[in-house]
Amino acid sequence: MKFHPSLLAEPEILIVQPSGHKTELWSPANPRLPEDWVAFLEQQADSIRGVYRFTGSYGAPEVTCGIRWVAEDWSKENYVFFPAAVYNGNRFRSVRVPYSPRYPEEYVKGTASPQLITDIPRLGEGSPRIQLKSGDLAFPAFGWFSAITQSAWFAWAPNPEAAHDWLWEVEELDNRIAFRVQVPGVRQSPVYRLPMMQRPTPDRGWRPVGGEGREIEVKTKFWTCKSLSEFFDEVFSLRENLRPGVPVEPQVPFSQAFTFIEEHYNRDSWRENLRLYATECNPQAYFPFSTGWCGGMIATYPLLALGSDTTRQRAGITLETFLNHAPAPNGFFYGKCTAEGKWTPDFSNDKSPYTRNWTLIRRQGDALLYLLKTASLLEHLYPNQPLPHRLLPILRRTADSFVRLWRNYGQFGQFIDQDSAKIFVGGSTSGAIVPAALVAAWKRFHEPSYLNVAEEAATLFAREFLARGYTNGGPGDALQNPDSESAAALLESYAALHSATNDREWLNLAKQTAALLSTWVMPYNFLFPSNSEFGRLKIQTLGSVFANTQNKHAAPGICTHSGSALLYLWQCTGDRRLLNLALDIARFLPQCLSRPDRPIHAQDGRPLPSGWINERVNTSDWDENLGGVFYGSCWCEVSLLLTALEFPGILIIPDTREIVLFDHVLAEWKNNTELHIHNPTNYPARVRILSDPSLLLKEFWFLNSPSIEIQPRESLNFPVFS
Repeated sequence: MKFHPSLLAEPEILIVQPSGHKTELWSPANPRLPEDWVAFLEQQADSIRGVYRFTGSYGAPEVTCGIRWVAEDWSKENYVFFPAAVYNGNRFRSVRVPYSPRYPEEYVKGTASPQLITDIPRLGEGSPRIQLKSGDLAFPAFGWFSAITQSAWFAWAPNPEAAHDWLWEVEELDNRIAFRVQVPGVRQSPVYRLPMMQRPTPDRGWRPVGGEGREIEVKTKFWTCKSLSEFFDEVFSLRENLRPGVPVEPQVPFSQAFTFIEEHYNRDSWRENLRLYATECNPQAYFPFSTGWCGGMIATYPLLALGSDTTRQRAGITLETFLNHAPAPNGFFYGKCTAEGKWTPDFSNDKSPYTRNWTLIRRQGDALLYLLKTASLLEHLYPNQPLPHRLLPILRRTADSFVRLWRNYGQFGQFIDQDSAKIFVGGSTSGAIVPAALVAAWKRFHEPSYLNVAEEAATLFAREFLARGYTNGGPGDALQNPDSESAAALLESYAALHSATNDREWLNLAKQTAALLSTWVMPYNFLFPSNSEFGRLKIQTLGSVFANTQNKHAAPGICTHSGSALLYLWQCTGDRRLLNLALDIARFLPQCLSRPDRPIHAQDGRPLPSGWINERVNTSDWDENLGGVFYGSCWCEVSLLLTALEFPGILIIPDTREIVLFDHVLAEWKNNTELHIHNPTNYPARVRILSDPSLLLKEFWFLNSPSIEIQPRESLNFPVFS
């Protein structure tokens, strides 16, 4: 492949027509530079600066200025990548379906089901171009990897906040490809709006007056690269360089955030008639409870660990209700519970009968893992009390069902029949969390088949998905679009397998998965419009996590885990990037909590009630609500509950005496043995302090870790070393 970025970068000026289509005004392909324009590139080894200046006395037509890189002898087998938006060029079969998408019936072929994505920006299938704004991406960048030439190229904005209105474009024609960065970004119609390309472009060009100019600075790297794992490892390191030097500003301590959410659960989510905590607090919801995925039987775990007496009692009742009604005849769990208390498959109210008995396999894995965690937690908290009746037999039966599913099909699939466990839609990494659940079952029941199937499944996921540079099937509302949820789940599984076997292969795969996961996490603070809700609140996006390539927004936290596997992996490897990634994700969360002194207002003007967190961190206009949220309570609350439980507030690294602040407090060394800790918030803080990071390798380390109470705006000294 003939390519060298320092030789093939070209400056461009493009006219923007009112329809949003662009006409080339000047480039090396059309070398006559019009009057009243100066345009040139300044190139160094790893940096290109484009300078554009209008020198005329009168206004010019609307234009956009840019830089283009061209590669010849291009193969469509090469891997094209945009962080959190494009994986392998999104070269998958696409269907145009409304939200919430279901597999069209003609593609429901069991284990032979093709991978389908929704109508998102992609290459292939008559779609030679992808155009995305910076806010569509976890960070403004794009690149490629070629297994054929064993090489890779990556370009990124070194100051991503300043690149908020840029366009990142790739155009692929036969054996040639062009990558282009433009400012201001002007997409051609139609542009993406959930869940398909369907909207006229709202973008406008720049109409300069005399003497005005624009500049673009882009860094690039071209290197020898043998595999996708090497590519993502390098992108992980480049991403690290974009992180600001200071963490997210303190907002509210983890302990108080937990209290706000707990109060909201008892105020809005407790359903006395159903005898459970609902996962949907809307009183009109047809399905107030969902198993797994967005919180059902996940939230119970932190509520039992840290909740008040009332909360623990209700969480215990929720557990009993689930055990009494959720287990289905085949050993799995019903996916939903209706407002009348009927336990059903996930889509039992669908108009199309062929989907009514489906259940998402990810739901089943989530439920098994967190119920096993809950069983162990209860034994630690109440060693003299028996576990709830039937809990362990039910969990063993579910683990057996996963083994049977694997033995029957050689995979877990994505959607299975709620009654027969027949796979309706196969493929995907929807079951990425299942190996972690089976490892927990193996530790509990000592059944060798659980560990064997966990290892076999994790190996398949590595070969069929991780090695191809994406995971998918985590959400139940995005077909098989690449997503972050399944990547986070797969990381949990590889960490669990390493913990159980001490086999370094699982550690290596965990590191590869963490690098992939990092591409979904924002490493910088996006510049929201000042008149948006997030602009008004000065939300800092460092650590927010993009969901998938269909639902083009970042979110507070991982759906639906704390990300504690990153801490485990950091302790095993010493790789500081992993600790920083965990820090960014955890510290971001409390910003998005609506609270009495800082309510967050929805797009319709209503304030979210105290304790609510909405899933939207809208850095793009995909739902025409840039910097805003809808009126709704979401799964992110569960992520914060888990973070408050499974993360330290302050971590001390003894060798360097570094202080890592996950919680929203400040700390510095007073002397060689004491920390001076300050609570800068308006709320009391109960801060867990961990001075021995090796404890992160132990289960339930947080139950015995020392904590301190600090009043609002007060400070105290805490002895760390004797």
